[in-house]
Amino acid sequence: MRIIWTKKRATGREIVEEAQLSHDWSASTIKTLIRRLTDKDMIAVDKSEKVFTYIPVVAENEATDYNANRFFDSVCDAYKGTLLTALIKEEPLSKTDIQNIRAILDEREASAPDQVACHCLHEDDDSCAMVHH
Repeated sequence: MRIIWTKKRATGREIVEEAQLSHDWSASTIKTLIRRLTDKDMIAVDKSEKVFTYIPVVAENEATDYNANRFFDSVCDAYKGTLLTALIKEEPLSKTDIQNIRAILDEREASAPDQVACHCLHEDDDSCAMVHH
């Protein structure tokens, strides 16, 4: 998807060539991925020319937000802060990103609890492995 989002339109050959620059995948593996993305309506195929051209159907920010939310829904509530801290330490951020994050944190700090409770199981929070990491 990254290739198609960046290029806006890409032929199968362009996708295969670009993907092979960063992944050790065979052309057939990449073509299978393209077919699956098409089957899932993530990309569309323009068949109007001799060579099939692939176009994104789902916007990058929508897909990214959806996947990030889906991932964070699977993470223990008590661990989310630790995970976000690690991401902030490691991922590239612009000064504007940092200012926006700082403003949100400043706003949320007043109503934040001292500790986030675990909701992984319907038991005592003491049973959570993430609380005691």
